[in-house]
This record gives sequence, C-alpha cells and structure tokens, in this order.
Amino acid sequence: MTAWEDLVGVALLGTRRRAPDLGALPPAVRELAGERADPADALLTAGALLTAYRRAGWQPEGAAETLPVAETDHRPYLPDAARERLARLLTASRPELLAEWLGVVAARGLRVPPERLPALAESARAKPALRGPVALVAGPAGRWLAGLNPEWRFLTAAAPEPGTGADDWRFGSPAQRRSWLAVALVADPEGARAAFLGSWESEPAEVRATVLELLGEHLRAEDEPFLEAALGDRAASVRQLASALLARVPGSALGRRMAERLRPLIHVREDVLEVEVPDGDTRWLRQVVAATPPEFWAEFGTPAELVRLSVRGAPASVLREGWTVVAVRHRDARWAKALFDADPGRADAGTLIQVLAPPERAKVLARLIRQARPEAVARLVVDLPAPWPPEVGTVLLDWLAGREDTRAVAHAAVTIARTVPPECLGHPLATTAPEPGSAPWRRALAETLNFRREMYEELA
Repeated sequence: MTAWEDLVGVALLGTRRRAPDLGALPPAVRELAGERADPADALLTAGALLTAYRRAGWQPEGAAETLPVAETDHRPYLPDAARERLARLLTASRPELLAEWLGVVAARGLRVPPERLPALAESARAKPALRGPVALVAGPAGRWLAGLNPEWRFLTAAAPEPGTGADDWRFGSPAQRRSWLAVALVADPEGARAAFLGSWESEPAEVRATVLELLGEHLRAEDEPFLEAALGDRAASVRQLASALLARVPGSALGRRMAERLRPLIHVREDVLEVEVPDGDTRWLRQVVAATPPEFWAEFGTPAELVRLSVRGAPASVLREGWTVVAVRHRDARWAKALFDADPGRADAGTLIQVLAPPERAKVLARLIRQARPEAVARLVVDLPAPWPPEVGTVLLDWLAGREDTRAVAHAAVTIARTVPPECLGHPLATTAPEPGSAPWRRALAETLNFRREMYEELA
C-alpha cells in the first residue's frame, strides 16, 4: 500500500478508529505533518502536503529520444479532389474501390497526404487484400510508420529495406513471410530462391505449398531441378503443385515422360479416338493428359478435330478435363477455343475464355450471350477472371443495358460494375442517370460506374 492509499484509508475510516502512518510519508512531508498534535489535523496536513509533493516532486525525465526522420518523398501530392475522395473511401466500406483507387495512385506516382496514412494502414491491417496497394502508395512515410508500429510492418513490403529481408523470411509471421517472398521474387529473384531453398526442408507443408504458389507466378526454366525434387515431397499438396508447375515448363522432363506414357495408349482410327486405360484408372488418365504438353497431340490431329472425335475406351469427359487443364496451364488459345466451341455451356467456360486473345474473347462472349440464358451468363460473369479487356467490358455493359430486372442480372451487375476496365467508363450506363423508379441494381450500377469514372478523371 502506498502512503497516499494509507491516507485515503484513514480518511474513510476516521482518525478515531485509525491513526495515519506518518512513517510511510516522504521525509519532508513527515516532518511537517508530525508537528500537528491532532490526528485529524495531521491527516489533513499530510494529505495537502503529499498532494503538492506528488504534483511537483517528480524527478525530471532525461532527454526524450528523438524519433528518426522519414526519408524525403519527392512524389507530387494528390489533387484536392482526389484527397476528398480518399476521405470518402476511408469511411465508405468499399474496399474494392479503395484498392482500385490506390492502384491508380501508385501507377500515377502520386503521394498520399501523410495524415491519411495511419487510417489507410489500419484499413489494410483489417483487410489483408489492401496491404499490397497501401504499401505501394505509402512510400518512405509508410516505412517510417512501420518502424513505429509492428502491426504495420506490411508497409515495407513494397520496398523492403536492405538487410531486413532475410530476417522477415526467417522470423516473420506467415503473412510477413508471404509478403516478403512475393516482393523478393520480383525485386531479387536469386535472393528469394536462395532464402526459401535454405529453409525448404525444415518448413511445414503449408509454407512449402505457399512457396510453390508464389513461384508459379515467376516460373523459370532453371526451376525445373528444384520442382523435380519436390515431386518426391512428403506432402501430397506440395507434390501436386510441383507437378502442375513442371507441366508449365517448356520441354520439361516431366512433360516428356508423360508423353511417352501416353503415346502407346492413344490411337485414331476412322474418326474415333481410341484410348487404352491401364487398369481402367480414369483418374490416372486425367492426370497424365493434364501433364502432357499440348504439342503431343499434333500427330493425332488439330484441337478442333480431336475434341469432336468419338472416344472409345474412356469417357470423353476425362479427356476434355485433362485438355482443359492443358489449355489453361499453357495458355493455349487453340485448345481453349476448340473446347469452348465444342461445349459453350460448360461450367468452366470463364476459365477457357480467359485464355483467348482479347478480340477473340469478346467475340466468343458475345456469341455465348446470344445463345445462353441470363442465368448462365450471370454465372459466367462471376467466374470470368479479371482483368477484363475493354472489348469484354463493352460486351457485358451492352448486355446489361438490354436486360430485364432479374435476380441473376442484378447479381452479375455488381461484378460488372466493379470489374469493367476504365476504358469502358464512358459507356452510357456510366454517364447517364437511371430513370426514376429504376430497380435498385440499376441505380447501384450507375452509382459505382460514375464513382469510378470520376475517380479516374481526378487522377488523370
């Protein structure tokens, strides 16, 4: 109990029941309070003196440590209109729009007002999808803030400080390690590979899988020996990822092995594709077809010819599933178009369309829109990987403009409003106010498109 707490206790109980303990007081206070004969007088004197003592009797603190100064940021500040829009975005709970706004700001090389950075960092801390975009625009002030608040260390991801990367990889949290590796694979590919190879054997399976996922975005032919070794990994998920990546390496040994296994099993006779499936294992066949390079099939026919052949010895769906994986992995537009033409209503049409060149993509999509029900188009829109080329965005906005009010169309409109590229924001749906009494989805569509159009105009 402190001397002050003792005095408070005596005051509450009364000096007739308990006398103040003057011995616990500081000497200067004790000396003056001790001159009072009456316990109540001594208590009040001690209380008054101790209050003044506590207020004025502190030892002066040493010189405060000076914070380091952030590096100078030479980027120009945002225009005033964009500053106001940022304030609205920070309170609007529209992370997808905020992420897009941040991406445009970073691409334009503009500087966010430093007083907004803590709010941006807090938004990104709560929503990991914003961390990369916020780190890009935060610049030197972001790195300075990251040094003051460990919870904002992701702000250094866009430009890791020299010498700290290895520590992030060795001692960082899973999110920090992932962020560092994603950046390092671009900024310092050799250093990134040296870092994860150095700890590969001791990493848990989920980290090894994460490494392969990130490596897949920056795959090089030199990675083949590492991926070959990963085929013998103790975790099935890692083996599957390594196999998928190896299948993308041109001329890989895995692709040659798969082609050698498949060649004696495939025959084309009288417009029939005959397949021998060892032990009837169609799962094995699907995996081998998926891992075989597309060039293998040239000796049997073109993709358009092969997908229309009757299949004997195995379900045609097994071959088509394997060919679909091949088309996506190798970005093979001929296989993608052939598979799509053979079955336009297939569930993975969006994935195949993405493989096509933008003009061809828009043609195929327009044809599908004319043939399919709105519900099918809405499902395709949601599954269509972004970014969309302008041709696709225009086709989908035209489709929306002529639609009736249905739940499926309203659902697709949300995705279309967020995803159409900026080149499409001059479309009448983005520049014309909806008619009074329009359905809520039409008003929301116009609002989002208008917001995005104004956003790009302010940052132009």
